[in-house]
Amino acid sequence: MTHFLDIPPTLASACLAHATVMPFTPGAQCYRADIATITHIRQAYILGQPDYLAHASAKRLNEFFAGRILAQGIMQQHFACPIHLTSMQSKLPQWPKGLIGSISHSNEQVIVAISSRSEYLGIDIERIVESRFAEESAALILTPSEQRLWQAEIWQYLNFREYLTVIFSLKESLYKAVYPVARNYIDFLEATMVEINMQHQKAVLKFDQTIRQRYGLKPEYAGHWQFNHDNVITFITQSNE
Repeated sequence: MTHFLDIPPTLASACLAHATVMPFTPGAQCYRADIATITHIRQAYILGQPDYLAHASAKRLNEFFAGRILAQGIMQQHFACPIHLTSMQSKLPQWPKGLIGSISHSNEQVIVAISSRSEYLGIDIERIVESRFAEESAALILTPSEQRLWQAEIWQYLNFREYLTVIFSLKESLYKAVYPVARNYIDFLEATMVEINMQHQKAVLKFDQTIRQRYGLKPEYAGHWQFNHDNVITFITQSNE
């Protein structure tokens, strides 16, 4: 029997009230919040703790609870769904039938998106990487064509740190979006951004043919991004409508 973490509705509602709506797409409800704010509100409540977090740091616990509480608040307010999604045994959120969601956190921020109308959904928030990390990690994140694209065109719009962070984050969102189908880890170099529109902050990504056939994935996926102070927020989604 699966046991779930009981998050009081009053706690979820209070945290959602301190979150900011992110109007990414009409097909999903998306909010961003400060982890410190949610942590402060949570301190008035006594919550259980899953066994898989028994040795987690305080920072990790704050990130975990912030994401799950915010998700519970979105489910309550926008989908009239009181079902708990945090299993005490499984690390992944157990989204109720008819809903899909994605959670990400970075740089003291948490972001959650939930939809009842999307075929797939992945969201990610990343702090813009440092120059040294960008230089040392480029060959592990960017395919040769992505590196050439920056050199030929994108350098006029984004510096290399920003560009690498956008691609890294788009691929993270993509992997989250396809995980329910693939159920496996996919390497950063097994997906490539093949189109980018700087004006509308949109991109098209494709998996290589081997990965696409192995997991039965779609020919291409559309992604979007936006900058929020020193963070990049990306999402991959498609409405069923």
